[in-house]
Amino acid sequence: MNARPTFSDRMKLAQLVGTRSLTSALWRLYANPLLGLRLSGPVASELLIAPQDISTADMTRANEIYTGYFSFGGHTVNCRGASPFTMENMPIAWQRELHEFGWLKHLRAAENSNARNQARLFVDDWIRLNSKIKGLPWDVECVAKRVIAWLCHSPLLLEGCEHKFYHRFMRSLTRQVRYLRLNIRNTPVGMPRLIVTIALSYAAISMADNSSFIRKAIKRLDNELKAQILPDGGHVSRNPNAVITLLALLMPLRQAIIGRDIVPSEILIGAIDRLVPALRFFRMGDGSFALFNGMGDTPGDLVATLLSHDDAGGAPVLNATHSGYQRLMGDDVVLLMDTGKLPPPSLSYDMHAGCLSFELSSGLERIVVNCGHLSEKNDGGDVERLAKIIRSTAAHSTLSINEDSSCRFITNKRLSAIAGTSVLSGPTHVEIDRSINDTDVSVSAEHDGYLASLGLKHQRSVSLSPVGIVLSGQDSLLLADGRTPSKADKTPYHIRFHLHPFVTLELSSPRTVDLTLRSGQRWLFTCLTLDVRIEETMNFSDIFGMRAASQIVLEGRVGEQSTVEWSFQKLAG
Repeated sequence: MNARPTFSDRMKLAQLVGTRSLTSALWRLYANPLLGLRLSGPVASELLIAPQDISTADMTRANEIYTGYFSFGGHTVNCRGASPFTMENMPIAWQRELHEFGWLKHLRAAENSNARNQARLFVDDWIRLNSKIKGLPWDVECVAKRVIAWLCHSPLLLEGCEHKFYHRFMRSLTRQVRYLRLNIRNTPVGMPRLIVTIALSYAAISMADNSSFIRKAIKRLDNELKAQILPDGGHVSRNPNAVITLLALLMPLRQAIIGRDIVPSEILIGAIDRLVPALRFFRMGDGSFALFNGMGDTPGDLVATLLSHDDAGGAPVLNATHSGYQRLMGDDVVLLMDTGKLPPPSLSYDMHAGCLSFELSSGLERIVVNCGHLSEKNDGGDVERLAKIIRSTAAHSTLSINEDSSCRFITNKRLSAIAGTSVLSGPTHVEIDRSINDTDVSVSAEHDGYLASLGLKHQRSVSLSPVGIVLSGQDSLLLADGRTPSKADKTPYHIRFHLHPFVTLELSSPRTVDLTLRSGQRWLFTCLTLDVRIEETMNFSDIFGMRAASQIVLEGRVGEQSTVEWSFQKLAG
């Protein structure tokens, strides 16, 4: 929003800055060479088990690595025989993926001695060049992901290796695990801390002579799972991508625990049992996830693998009230709607201002979408500016007032460098009513994201017929007490429906638009109260990066037309 920060906003910002500053100070403390001695100590003698990496491997990527090409974060670098860890001025996304070592899976898939030798060479290079605790290689979350990768691919690295390499590997691995144990409390809450906790559980289960370590790691993991996995299987950050990430880590961990003849905790089992239905919940008709609150391009192969481990199967849940989403289904038509309030600022780093936005698919084709998340493949243009645009209300298929967003973001560059990308304020009360009858399934919701700044509430109702032929919608703007705004209120508002790039459209009359999907299926959009505009937009979560698309735009003024009715209808033939 463009309004001045409130006292509450300033207090939240001060708390965020204070917390992040303290975390940064503690991190620098542990990086001190003298205190770094705390990372020394006994080295684990051996690894007893290697958790499985269930993410998809690609042998062609192994061939690229052999020839010196490293493709990470949407960037490809030819190292020309040099170690990739000596490359300078590389994009942060590229460096992060390199140092996390998740790409070892591609070398392991090659299953040959050349791959083993290459993998050991890279690990040796990393150990030699990154012994000092500084920079991105020692970012806590980066260390956690590297520990997980080294443990999962330890057979590739250690089978038939020389004793000296084995000792160097175990010494570095033990040091990194000790570093995580020292820094766990200083790790930001939410997914970063949960990933570090999972990495420590991987290490405890995999390393020998760690009975007390195992008990502590499992207890810490149970506490984080209880705090972060909601009853409906969503994550407290409300980012759907967290469901995929956590299942890909927790399923192998459960199997590794069983492999050590240990009974998995009920909390771990329960978390997985809730995450799997959530995985089904967020899938649209084409199998990809809806683009809400940080979700970008869906790793389709990984999702398919995760679903193959679901013995129960079955239909997805429809009402995820704890996570703040609703799902409507009619025949092969799927609608997902964001009906959630703002999480705490410390957990809102991926949050978008898209309350009451929805996505719509028919069969295997997407129709209405949000603009998505700024993928690492989007390396062109002003990334910082684009990131702000993508999180704005206007980048979502919902209503925005006066071109403001329903959430207030940290805009000061200096403060955002310290406090991150958290949201200061937004919808705190979202009322939801879901009903089902013989003619349709309906959801009605309203949020207060504009109440403090503009004195208005946004209410949206959507109804989908059982056979998915008609989606009817209504958007209303109300005063705090539920009354209709004064006719004197000339504040402009816009209702946007961002369309998938494969949808072509034509304005057939001032208030109707013909939509044609790639399969030839046709839909008709109609607005009963306002004229329709067609404008350009961008989809940022395409597998190849940014892609041009179109959007349907309705524009009105609060006092003149506070309620707008519209519909999408599937046409026969």
